[in-house]
Amino acid sequence: MGPALILVAGIVVLFLGGEVLVHHATRLANAYRVPKVVIGACILGFGTSLPELGVSLQAALNGSPDIALGNVVGSNIANVGLILGFGALLATLHVERRVIRADLPFGVLAALFLVLWVGPQGEVSRLAGIALLVAFVLYLWSSLRFAQANRVILGNETPPPPRPWRDGALIIVGLVGIAYGAELLVHGASDIARTLGVSERVITVSIVAPGTSLPELAATLSAVRKNETDLAVGNVAGSNLFNLLFVLGTTAVIQPVPVSPQYVARDFPIVAVFAVLAFPLLHRARRIGRAQGGVLLAGYLAYVAWTWLAP
Repeated sequence: MGPALILVAGIVVLFLGGEVLVHHATRLANAYRVPKVVIGACILGFGTSLPELGVSLQAALNGSPDIALGNVVGSNIANVGLILGFGALLATLHVERRVIRADLPFGVLAALFLVLWVGPQGEVSRLAGIALLVAFVLYLWSSLRFAQANRVILGNETPPPPRPWRDGALIIVGLVGIAYGAELLVHGASDIARTLGVSERVITVSIVAPGTSLPELAATLSAVRKNETDLAVGNVAGSNLFNLLFVLGTTAVIQPVPVSPQYVARDFPIVAVFAVLAFPLLHRARRIGRAQGGVLLAGYLAYVAWTWLAP
């Protein structure tokens, strides 16, 4: 296959693997009456971020740090600008209190960490990775405590019948699909960058990263269709934190990631701008309307154009 077909195949396999994993992990948790807050915070958040983890880890181990870092940074920018922006054009997106009190503050701190610590060091070191993972544990703990304290009883729902062997086997299939899709995606992106004569950073933040954000896009479209738009914002906010804290932290602990000057000068500030602007916007209005969605989407498209026109 040519590089473009390999890249597309990697995106498709990643998406399907993530969908299988999340569906059967959620079903298994429901069958054994695992609380919904644990399913949402742990299983869905972790599952939708596994494509990013697979790609970043594979790229770091293969000696492609620009892909490893660009995948996380580009996914976070795409989640806010592309996915939330597009979702808000379809319907007004409402925001639940947990997102405002937990996800947004942690998101701002994580973005500032990139700008103020990782950028000057020129590397996501093992120490930085450990700091990110500690912050991730604190975020997860605070989110679970807040959700437990404000839990809403949703009624008597009949759990599905337990099928541990079948669900367990399909969870493994999903994990294998994510690992294989990540390998295809990294190889395809590297080959395209060499063929076009552009940097791996450009290909990653503009093509690979939106591809690994497909699970978040699917979740947002599903939430809009079901008129549960608060889930769309919560999913994106949680996924961004999983990306910055867990994915980048895990990758750096296993293999430190060098940071090129372009990331320090361009991409890190853009991540921080989206995170900082989102906090006062959502804190005051607790919603994203079509006008704000249009601004987010236009900002994302301008960022992608800037990346290609001035690499």
